Amino acid sequence: MTKTKKRIKLKKNSWLLAIIIAFLIAWFISVFIFEFSVVTDVKMENTLYHGDVMYIHKLKPGPRLPITLLSIPFVGNTFPFSSARSYSDLIQLPCLRINLWHIQHNDIIAFNYPIEQDPPIDKKTIVFKRCIGLPGDTINIKHKKVFVNNLLFQDAPTVKYKYRIEAKIPLDHSFFGKYNIVEGTLVAQPNIYDIKTTNEMADSMAKDKYIKKIQLLVIHNMPAFTTIFPESPYEFWSLDYFGTVVVPKKGTTVVLNRKNIYYYKRIIETYERNKLQITNDNQFIINDKPVYSYTFKMNYYFVLDDNRDNAKDSRYWGFLPENHIIGTAGFVLFNIKGVQHRFFKSIYP
Repeated sequence: MTKTKKRIKLKKNSWLLAIIIAFLIAWFISVFIFEFSVVTDVKMENTLYHGDVMYIHKLKPGPRLPITLLSIPFVGNTFPFSSARSYSDLIQLPCLRINLWHIQHNDIIAFNYPIEQDPPIDKKTIVFKRCIGLPGDTINIKHKKVFVNNLLFQDAPTVKYKYRIEAKIPLDHSFFGKYNIVEGTLVAQPNIYDIKTTNEMADSMAKDKYIKKIQLLVIHNMPAFTTIFPESPYEFWSLDYFGTVVVPKKGTTVVLNRKNIYYYKRIIETYERNKLQITNDNQFIINDKPVYSYTFKMNYYFVLDDNRDNAKDSRYWGFLPENHIIGTAGFVLFNIKGVQHRFFKSIYP
């Protein structure tokens, strides 16, 4: 082999080695330090907007090791321009985490949506919600006000609620643009609208010369067996009057009864992978053994959407298991729908 050919071969090998090293560094960073994800809904407005590209900080609480081992990195759950999966669930590793920092109240958590049934944990849809309750906290909601451990939880200024407006004249795009209203509709004549906005903005609108009246809309108790957690015949909660519930904490033991089994059924069966049977006389059998209590194997969290009346949060599906958590939201890199979307997009005709 000539010196020239050897040189070319050495150069090719060097490039190949550089590419492999760069790939491994990128993989290490995405698994252990940070990754980016796109917000795919409006449930966290006015804090996060649909199309925001979010930086996910994985060092808080700490990097979660890969669960689905046979997975192609950096392509998502399906191959580009295809519905074919980019992973195989034949090998599933236990969820292990390197714990570094604790999640705190008001953190925005990025996590895999727990109520999705089919995908492995780390292949479920990534969503963002605000942490309200930590393991062991007591949560209660009264007249839309959230109480944690019997203390009023201070809303972030971007949290918004549903209001009803009675206006003196028909409201146009300029009015809604002035108050950054992106959700709502005309519900009755003359000039009655339902909108979603922050408490601060509602106070400003109440002083507007075109507004007769603005009222916060509150839902009181709902019928049993609604889609509100815990979907129990014993509870009549709503989004605005919810609880009291205690967020499960690892190592805590609860005595099971015919009422609280509705709180913990999904935890016992789905998240902590036990076989649960409930007999006609409300006796509980876990993994073929009669039991009277249960000890939690994981920590759990209680999360809420900032768009409180257009939400799909813990008030619907219950507690967030720690093994579904990816990290905390750091900052918005940019919005793929454009900067203008960040400020105003009217949905009124």
